[in-house]
Amino acid sequence: MARTKDYDRHDVLDKAVNVFWQKGYKACSVADIVKATGLNTASMYKEFGDKDGLFEEAIDHYRQNVLAPRLNALMNEPSIKGVEDFLKTIISGSSSKGYRGCLMMNHLSQKHSISRRAAKKLDELRETTESLLEVAFRNAQAGGDISADKDPVVLASFVMCFVHGLGLYGRYQSTKSEIPKLYEVIFQAVGE
Repeated sequence: MARTKDYDRHDVLDKAVNVFWQKGYKACSVADIVKATGLNTASMYKEFGDKDGLFEEAIDHYRQNVLAPRLNALMNEPSIKGVEDFLKTIISGSSSKGYRGCLMMNHLSQKHSISRRAAKKLDELRETTESLLEVAFRNAQAGGDISADKDPVVLASFVMCFVHGLGLYGRYQSTKSEIPKLYEVIFQAVGE
């Protein structure tokens, strides 16, 4: 008879996301993962294959539980209002006291140390976000909210560069008070 699992997969993935977010993939050992998740090593390997498999599933979990609520602003209202709401959540997060950076951005700088599948998942997250921004800018342009001479593809890339930059800039405690001011600057650039 098969043994029943004595752990909750969702809870394990929450804890794995946190340990990868805090330490980074490369610095995170299997012992760190076991300690953080409460899994024993055998269960981790049986459930996820290896550290790479767990990290890949942690990225999916992060996407569903952390990024999806932020992207909902763009999906539910693909317009300039959706872009504004999306950026407000990013700015709010990056200017908060306990901000740890973006899991995605933290690991883009470690792309050489993560699996190809994990790197592909990070690329897909960026592509999805940028595509949603592009649609919102196209709709904003069609609605007359931004100039017809603006390129929605370039605007989407510009906003992604800003978001990625905030992922790092928000880690400086000395800049927290400046971050909310950047919202107006980015919308001046988008609207001009």
